[in-house]
Amino acid sequence: MSLSAESKNTRLAWLKHPKDFLFFKIFIWFWLTVIGTITSLVFLSNIATNQVSNEELRGPMKKNLEYTAKSIERTAIKHDKTAAELLNHPRLAKRKLLYLNSDQAEHSLTSRVPEENIDLNILNFTKSMPPQIIFAENFQAFGPIMVNLPEGRFYLYEIDENHQAPFLIRLKLMPIWLKTIIALIASLALSFIFSRNLIAPINHLKQAAIKLSKGDLTARANINENRQDELGILGRDFNSMASQIEQLITAQKRLLADISHELRSPLTRLKMATGLAQMQAADENQAYLDRIEKEANQLDKMIADVLQVSRLEAKSQTLSLHKQSMQVIVDHVLNDAQFEAKQSNKTLHVEGQLKLDIYCDESLIASALENVLRNAIKYAQHTITIKLDVKDAIYIEINDDGPGVEPENLTRLCEPFFRQSDARDRTSGGTGLGLAIAKNAITAHSGSLTLHNQLNSGLSVKIVLPTKKQH
Repeated sequence: MSLSAESKNTRLAWLKHPKDFLFFKIFIWFWLTVIGTITSLVFLSNIATNQVSNEELRGPMKKNLEYTAKSIERTAIKHDKTAAELLNHPRLAKRKLLYLNSDQAEHSLTSRVPEENIDLNILNFTKSMPPQIIFAENFQAFGPIMVNLPEGRFYLYEIDENHQAPFLIRLKLMPIWLKTIIALIASLALSFIFSRNLIAPINHLKQAAIKLSKGDLTARANINENRQDELGILGRDFNSMASQIEQLITAQKRLLADISHELRSPLTRLKMATGLAQMQAADENQAYLDRIEKEANQLDKMIADVLQVSRLEAKSQTLSLHKQSMQVIVDHVLNDAQFEAKQSNKTLHVEGQLKLDIYCDESLIASALENVLRNAIKYAQHTITIKLDVKDAIYIEINDDGPGVEPENLTRLCEPFFRQSDARDRTSGGTGLGLAIAKNAITAHSGSLTLHNQLNSGLSVKIVLPTKKQH
C-alpha cells in the first residue's frame, strides 16, 4: 500500500470507529452541552412564567379579524341588534372565543364563558395599540380591532384558548436572570463532567511521569484498559515505555552488581599473589609491587562502593537499625573530616548540635555524611560550614565556598559514576560514587538529600532525617 493510501486510511479511520477518537468526543460533548442547555430552557419555559408578550398582527389573520369587526358593525346597525345578541349568533359562536372589551369593564362581553384559567383583564393595556398577537401564559389573543356599536365603542379580540406560546416566545418571556442561570448551570455541569473525563488520564500521566523522573521505576499511569481514544493509547504506550525503562535499568544494575561481585574473587587472588611476591621480591622491585597493591586496594574499594550502591538502589541492603546517638555519629565523622580539611589548609565551622537518639544504621549514616563532607572539602576554597538542627526532623546542611555546580548538573550529581568534570582521572573527578552512596543511604532511612547552589558561593547539601523509628 502506498504512503498516500495509508495516510488517507488514517484520516478516515474515525469514520469507522468514531468513539475511539478524542476530537469526536470533544465534538459530541460540545453538542451535548448545547442540547442540554436548550432542553433545560424548554423544560423551564413550560413552567416558568406568567408574563405577557406581543407581536404585531399581519397578514390574513388581521384581515379576517377586521372583516369580522365590520360585519358586527353592519349587522348591529342593519338589524338593530345588541352586542350580546351579535356575539351569540350561531355563525360567530362557531368561531374561537370572541371578546368585546369596553372602556367600562362591566360592559365587556364574550361569545361564551372563558375557562377559569383565562384572565382577559390582562388585555386592557393593549386597547390603544395597533392589532397584535398577544401571548399570555394560558391563551393567545388577536386584536384589538375597534368596533363602533350603538351601545358604544368596543375593542374586538379573538381568543385562542389552551394555546401555548411558541418556544421562542416562551423563551423570550422568561426573565433574563433565569435564562442566564439555566445556561450557566447546564453548560458548567456538562463541561465539568467532560473536563474530568478528559483531564483525569492526563493527570495520571503527569503524576506517573513525575514519579518516573524521580527514580520510581514502578510508576505507571492509571489508564482504563478499555479506553480506546488517543489518551488511552498514549497512556498504554507510556506504561509500556516505563516497563521497558524499568527492565533496562534493572538489567543494567544487575549486570553492574554481578560484574563487581565476580571481580572480587580474582582481585582477592591478585592481592594474595602480590603479598607473596613482596615477601620474595628484591628491593628494587618493591616499589612496583607496592604500586600494584595500592591500585588493587583502590579497585577493591571501588567494587565495594559499586556493590553498596547497587544494593541500596535495589533496596536489598539489610539495615542494621539500632538506637544511636546522632551527635556521636556526627562527632566521629567530623573528627576525620577536621583532619582531612587541615591537610588541605581548609577550615570546618560547625553550628548547632544533634542531641537526640534515633534508630538508624550507624555505618550507613556515617558513610553518607563522610562522602558529602569529603566532597565539600575537595571543592571548597577555604571554608566548609556544617549546620545542625533538630525540629520536627533532623536537619543537616553542609555548605562549601567552592565554585558550585552547573545548574543542569545538579539533578545528576547523585547518579552513580557521574562526574561534573570531563576529566576521568580520580584526582580531578573521583569515581562518582560518593554522593550516590550518600543519597541512597539517606533515602534508605526515609530521609532526603537535596543539592542547590548558594548565592555567589558554592554547593549546599541539605539532609533531612525523620526522628521516628523506621520499619
